[in-house]
Amino acid sequence: MDNLQSRVLTATQTINDLTGYSAIEAIKARNSQLETDHAAAQRRLRNARQNYKSLTAHRAATQREVTTLLARQATWTPPDLERFTSLYRLDHELETQVSAASAELTEAETDESRLGGELNAGILKRYHEEQIWSDRIRRQSTWGTWGLMGVNVLMFLVLQFVAEPWRRKRLMRGIAEKERGVMDEVRRELEEVRTALEKSGLREVAVATSAATAEADKADSSPSILPTTETPPSPPSAADLTPPPPTEPTQRWDVPGKPWRDVLVDYWEDPELLREAVLDLSSDRRIDLRMRDASLIALQGAAAGATVALVLAVSLFRSSLF
Repeated sequence: MDNLQSRVLTATQTINDLTGYSAIEAIKARNSQLETDHAAAQRRLRNARQNYKSLTAHRAATQREVTTLLARQATWTPPDLERFTSLYRLDHELETQVSAASAELTEAETDESRLGGELNAGILKRYHEEQIWSDRIRRQSTWGTWGLMGVNVLMFLVLQFVAEPWRRKRLMRGIAEKERGVMDEVRRELEEVRTALEKSGLREVAVATSAATAEADKADSSPSILPTTETPPSPPSAADLTPPPPTEPTQRWDVPGKPWRDVLVDYWEDPELLREAVLDLSSDRRIDLRMRDASLIALQGAAAGATVALVLAVSLFRSSLF
């Protein structure tokens, strides 16, 4: 698990280096440090301001008490003299402390203002760099999408006009070779049957056998598409030579088209129809399809795949930004 986590971190760092996001990561780390320093500077400023206010208030109270003692200087007693001396000494110490607190407050305000300015500048710089990076990635993703669509179209053209004709030609060649062997065997057996019939004196059956041999030769000169896998025919009899009864031509039944609302209503009323329709999508039923329709389906699939890839890429980049 630790090895997998380290690999993920390494891959993330490599992707950031390739896309130029490492500089933005450095700016984000710098801004985080500035936020910490700025918070500490604000706490220091609050403490310095509170200390300065308390010292100033203490000194003001001391000065008021000194002023009160000076107002009744003529009636001083020995404790009043000691109190005045201690207050005067305390006022001198408070003056020094107030000066130091004032300097510390000024320094804290300067430091807090400097860190606040650097933090604002860092935030603006990060926003600017992320905008530039987003525009660059958007352009690259656009070109990548066009490239992916071009590869899909190229693969479709290669499959339709190079691979598919070659495969069809090879299949036809194999079928023709198999059919030629089967037809040679059929001709040989028909010759044997005709010879046997001629020897037995059945001339009419021999003539019918000759006609069947001629048809076999004609079929051999123009082989069909599907290979012949049937067993060699048995010698024809009189019942086989009788012409079959005429069959009535079959009629083609076209299912009348229905509006999609009626179809949805039928599916809602009878869920079995929907189940049969879904199962029919993966059945072995054969359908006739024109090359133009197949090309349109392939192009639509390629366009849909490219669109989904573009939407996923844009969603991932936006989520990484926020």
